Amino acid sequence: MLQSLLIKNYAIIEQLQLDFNNDFTVITGETGAGKSILLGALSLILGQRADVSVLNDKTKKCVVEGSFIISETKFRSFFEQHELDFETPTVIRREISDNGKSRAFINDTPVNLIAIKELATALFDIHSQHQTLELNSSDFQLEVIDSFAKLTDETVVYQQAFKNYQQLKREYEQLVNKEVAAKNDMDYLLFQINELVEFKLQPNEQQEIEGQLEIINNAEQISNALELTSNQLLASEDNIVGKLTTITSAIAKIAHCSDAFQQLHERLKSALIELKDIAVETENELTSMDVDVSKAEYLNNRLNAIYSLTQKHRLQNADELFELQKQLELQLLEINLADDKIKQFQTEIEQTKKELLKEAIIISNKRKECFKELEKNITSNLTELGMKDAIFKVDQTTNNQFTEKGIDIVDFLFSANKGFAPKSLSKTASGGELSRLMLTIKSILAKNSSIQTIVFDEIDTGVSGDIAYKMASIMQQMSKKIQIIAITHLPQVAAKGNTHFKIYKENNKEKTLTLMKKLSLEDRVDEIAKMLSGKELTNVAKENAKNLLAID
Repeated sequence: MLQSLLIKNYAIIEQLQLDFNNDFTVITGETGAGKSILLGALSLILGQRADVSVLNDKTKKCVVEGSFIISETKFRSFFEQHELDFETPTVIRREISDNGKSRAFINDTPVNLIAIKELATALFDIHSQHQTLELNSSDFQLEVIDSFAKLTDETVVYQQAFKNYQQLKREYEQLVNKEVAAKNDMDYLLFQINELVEFKLQPNEQQEIEGQLEIINNAEQISNALELTSNQLLASEDNIVGKLTTITSAIAKIAHCSDAFQQLHERLKSALIELKDIAVETENELTSMDVDVSKAEYLNNRLNAIYSLTQKHRLQNADELFELQKQLELQLLEINLADDKIKQFQTEIEQTKKELLKEAIIISNKRKECFKELEKNITSNLTELGMKDAIFKVDQTTNNQFTEKGIDIVDFLFSANKGFAPKSLSKTASGGELSRLMLTIKSILAKNSSIQTIVFDEIDTGVSGDIAYKMASIMQQMSKKIQIIAITHLPQVAAKGNTHFKIYKENNKEKTLTLMKKLSLEDRVDEIAKMLSGKELTNVAKENAKNLLAID
């Protein structure tokens, strides 16, 4: 139940604080007084989007806050799912900042719009004049039937199965499309693999070839350097090793004289050993040097081929060619295995389809079972609303495709006049007839829904007189089970309310503002009298207003 509503800085509403009872509340006001603005603000806590254009004062944020008394038992799963602390009353708040940024809160905890919409739509329903047109929608009609037949659990199971079925179909289509594209490129894929296989690239081959070519291209310089080194170190008469040997022997004779001389001797011995090793290694390199200049052409050709292949595949080096070959071979394997995967998907889709059809048939049968009772209820209520010759029927056909709602296509058929066969609502019902039919349907849904509050926005449009009185009686009867808030322009409806608010505009020096106030009994008499006779209050109108309010 909506306990209170706070609106700040929304359109021409500067600030409103409204407290509601849990019965039948009516809201009246002249055309243009701001009733639609009030509904616009209320829709924000239903998760509707908004922007800075709704701000009354562009320097301040807009706040719409609704306080609800709710059942912990019914909504425990919602609060657990969204990791929220349950509080009563539960407060839903929307804030629109001056830069257009929107924030949503449940009990002061930030949430996304999806969460706030999920909770708010389970708590209250706003029936706008536009929604009356939804009576022509097959989806809405199915929702009416499912609510009347109490198929909530069955439809939840079916819708989850339908989502799974749709997901499987999408994955299957993606796999098939991928396979078709892959097979179209298979010849090129095989060519790439064969090219790499036939090239017979060896690990580190590029580095080895580059090293061999470096030696071949610098063979003369290398030979001269090695020969010079060998001669200077050991081969010549005046060689460095010989001189260093003499020096080492001289220092050896004085090493016992001090630690410093001993350290010099050790270092000379180490240097001598190192130079002898270098001399021997240099001589070995010179002796073993065998440069085959004739291989240069082959090596250059092979290296250019490696460069060409890496550039072709936009790789950094030859080592990446090995990884590329693995990837291409894996792609080929996946293509070859795709047919098996497709067959598995087909089997799974077929099985899921059977299960989905089973659930859809259960729902369809239960829907059909309730048609006569629904038709009887609606026809009976329409009779009470002055449509004694009204005929209401549900026409059902089976869809050959699954939809989110099942396999049923339904159409509400209606006739208001005797002797005329019922036809689709869009072809037969007038605005007033649709209003009465929608109220009838809402009254039936209220008995089977978890929604605790319904806001009617001029559902009495197109009716007057005794019919308006009867519609008011139905809303009053509904208010014994759920909270009803009705925005109305009819005195008969306004008089039935337990609580009466008036919405009006007031001009101050700077701007026009929308205000609301709760009417006393005396104020209600005057307000309803004005609704009966216009702005001029007459004694006759006031007496009629008292009669409607059942005041002696």
